[in-house]
Amino acid sequence: GLGKTVSMIALILMEKSPSLKTSSEKTVDVKPEPLDLDEDDGTMGPGELKQTGNSECSIGTKSFGSESTTSTCKRRPAAGTLVVCPTSVLRQWAEELQNKVSAKAKLSVLVYHGSNRTRDPDELAKYDVVLTTYSIVSMEVPKQPLVDQDDEKRNDESEGLTSDSFSGKKRKHYQNDKKNSKKNKKVAENSEPFARPLARVGWFRVILDEAQSIKNHRTQVARACWGLRAKRRWCLSGTPIQNAIDDLYSYFRFLRYDPYAVYKSFCTTIKNPISRSPTTGYKKLQAVLQTIMLRRTK
Repeated sequence: GLGKTVSMIALILMEKSPSLKTSSEKTVDVKPEPLDLDEDDGTMGPGELKQTGNSECSIGTKSFGSESTTSTCKRRPAAGTLVVCPTSVLRQWAEELQNKVSAKAKLSVLVYHGSNRTRDPDELAKYDVVLTTYSIVSMEVPKQPLVDQDDEKRNDESEGLTSDSFSGKKRKHYQNDKKNSKKNKKVAENSEPFARPLARVGWFRVILDEAQSIKNHRTQVARACWGLRAKRRWCLSGTPIQNAIDDLYSYFRFLRYDPYAVYKSFCTTIKNPISRSPTTGYKKLQAVLQTIMLRRTK
């Protein structure tokens, strides 16, 4: 490979979670943060990005947002770095962290996988690095809604009426009621009370390895990754675009890279210009990516 894993390990060692560092120095509990699954820790525009570390194709953002500390809100423990990767490279990440990091660094690592994994968010917050897989994230993190275009299409279809007989209309309404019931059930499952440990901590940094795993923004795994709460976000990939320009949208959504994290804006400013005039459109895309992407070639 081109050293994506080693580069991220160096980044982690250079700057661990401030809350974990402070707690270890003062021997006090990990500092909690407000728990709000509906909002992220802030968003970043193109002019507010800071990059650190190297990777084959790394995209990262850094964001710090003001957070409410009202006494009525639940608390989320502040955690370190979450690394999300395919199951096939989970062991590789664990071995790299064990072999490349000296004992002096005192880097604590947890492999969060399998049926016996902890159910306690505070336990996750004790580690500098937590390794997990996309399938675990998909199971534990409430899914973000589909993009606006998909929502509009579904609304048009659900509200449309045909010229069937009255019995046909009645049957259609009955089917819609069943669909709405299933939809409401899914919404409930994606709400705060159903969130599991990965969604109940505030990560200092989230790294998506083989980020092309979320390239399809309609999949559950992509929408779950969008829902992870973090101050800093990285995407690592050797093939960031596999099928179409649309692949980039899911990365932008995960990175909170406004205005391109909104699908309509992404289409207006990137996708449609490339369709009309590839030469001009790709030049603009290069300018958009230049702000957040570090690229390493062989």
